[in-house]
Formats: sequence, C-alpha cells, structure tokens
Amino acid sequence: MHDLAKLAMRGPWQAAIMASVSVMIPMMFWFGAAIVGLVTLRLGLSRGLSVFIWASIPALAWWSAMQDPGALVVLISVLSMAAVLRTTVSWQATLAVGGVISLLVGIVAPVLMPELIDTLMSLTEEFFKRLAEESQQEFDEQIQESFKMLLVASFASSFFGMAVMSLFLARHWQAGLYNPGGWREEFHQIRLSSRMVFGLILLIVIVPMMGINPALVFAVAAVPIMVCGFALVHGVIAKRKLGGQWLFGVYFSAILLFPTVLMLIALLALIDSLVDFRARIQSPEDR
Repeated sequence: MHDLAKLAMRGPWQAAIMASVSVMIPMMFWFGAAIVGLVTLRLGLSRGLSVFIWASIPALAWWSAMQDPGALVVLISVLSMAAVLRTTVSWQATLAVGGVISLLVGIVAPVLMPELIDTLMSLTEEFFKRLAEESQQEFDEQIQESFKMLLVASFASSFFGMAVMSLFLARHWQAGLYNPGGWREEFHQIRLSSRMVFGLILLIVIVPMMGINPALVFAVAAVPIMVCGFALVHGVIAKRKLGGQWLFGVYFSAILLFPTVLMLIALLALIDSLVDFRARIQSPEDR
C-alpha cells in the first residue's frame, strides 16, 4: 500500500484515477476515501476537493443504483475531517466534526436511503415476529420503530467508523512518505479531554430531548470514545514494551467477549480523559 500511496502523490490525475477506480469496486470505497484524505492532509483542501469530485462520481452511481449512500458519506466525512486535522492538528476537533456529520446523516437517513431501510425492515420482520411470540409480546409498530431507530444508528456509526479508519490509513501513508514513525507516536497520544467527555455526556442527555433518535446519538458518541480507547491500549502496550501478542490478545478478546471488552476499553478511555494515567505509566527503562 505504501507504493500505491506514493503513486497517488505523483500528481492530481494519478490520485483522482486511483480514488475513483477504488470507489467503483464493491466494498473498496474506504481505500478511495483514504486517497482523498492523503491528498487533503498533504496538499490542502482545494487539491483534496478535486480528487473528491472524481471519486464522488462512482459513489453517486452506487447511491443511485443500490440506494446505498455509504461511499459518498464516507468520502465527505474523510474530506472534512482531513481538512480539519490539517488545519488544527487536533484529533479531538477532527472527531467532533466527524461526529456532527454522522449525526446529520443519521437524521436524514430515512430520506437518503428509504428503499434500503424498508428492504431491511421487511427482511427482518418475520424474525422479530417470532422473537416477539417467544417472549410473549405483541409485534406492534412500537417494536418496528425501535428496530428502525437501531438500524439508522448502526448505519450512521458504521459510516463514521469507516471514515475514521480511512483517515487513519491516510495519516499512516502521510507519515510513511514524509515522516517515518510519526503516525505510531501520534496514534498513541490520541485521547479525549475532560471537556469533550462532558460535552459527549451532555449530547447524549440533551439531544434526545429534541426528538432525535437516542440510539443514534449514543452510537455516534461511542465512536470517538472507542477510538481513544484503542489508542490508549496501543499506547500503553507500546510504552510498556509488552509485544504484539498483547495486542492480538486484546483484539481477540474483544471479538470473543463482545461487547464486554469493548465496554471496558471505553470505560478506560473515559477515565484516562479525566486523570491521564497514560502519561503516568513508565517504560521499563525509566524504572
């Protein structure tokens, strides 16, 4: 991938062609979004926007043909977050912008992809009817509406998560090309400030009072918390020089014991935002 990133940075046409072709390929839009992010991070918003325009053409085609705006949403999120990161050099501001975009996407999702949502609702209707019968409950409109809210929340949070991963890849490429080793150190330092944590808590409490899907708010707020949680895990393991087997163990446990381990990682991220115990951990050489 390093060679592909180098090729994309040779000129605007190379980047535009690579990004648009990647978006054309099913489930490869994240790669095209990463190219958009790389160009934006390195050369600025105007150059990134030119690549984005070419990549958005196949994304619009996917939306029109499949009623799936995911590629376009991720492209827009990555372009916006990369521009903010380049300007502010702040991951908190970057994640905040991504969160706002994801909330807006979740709010307008019934308009963006009504046919896709209705199709998924109809496919799962029989399953929920049986589930309701087994639990001796009546399958009514309230259960349907609750599932629809969860479905929209999952779409918004998954788009947000994919956009963050694409931006991570772009930042990794940028560091590999122009600042070797810089991304590893930067990623290990990503954390939430106490102010942002309180802001997220207020968001979760207040926004649903405005009639906005509470599941959507919670799912979107969970993304930056989880990002900082895994950054914390990587940072602590690297600082203590524990080795890659510890990372493998964490990720394997996260899959095996889902969602318990993820909740623990999120809790650690929230605690770290208040007391910054990451900075107090000493490496073996410092002892």
